[in-house]
Amino acid sequence: MSVTIFSEFESEVRSYCRAFPAVFSRAKGEYLLAEDGRKFLDFFAGAGSLNYGHNDDDMIEAAISYMRKDGVLNGLDLNTSAKAEFIETFRTLVLQPRDLNYKLQFTGPTGANAVEAAMKLARKVTQRPDIACFSAATTACPWGRCR
Repeated sequence: MSVTIFSEFESEVRSYCRAFPAVFSRAKGEYLLAEDGRKFLDFFAGAGSLNYGHNDDDMIEAAISYMRKDGVLNGLDLNTSAKAEFIETFRTLVLQPRDLNYKLQFTGPTGANAVEAAMKLARKVTQRPDIACFSAATTACPWGRCR
């Protein structure tokens, strides 16, 4: 498959794909595999909230098992048994051994959710209502979006 379809039908707000003239069809561990057989080392390891590499066998099995049990996939900030199990495990393995008295913050699935949560936390801690902001100040600002 050619990359032409992407440049013809996707917006200019594209970044990483411009540096890789390839169509990726598979991924495993730290590698992305192109349709033409080329293998690329993915230094992002999946990136963002999925930076554990690609298709780890243990994670695949855990995800499939959870879904087969009709586990809650999109619970937003609802209380779920999976979240309770995660909190208890985190408390036992991380917080208690270090005698840390921390609260956990679960944001939504986007960067905007994380930024909003950070702003609310900053306002709460500082007791200041104002937040300074900057335009075009992002970690991922491709040329098409920043012009």
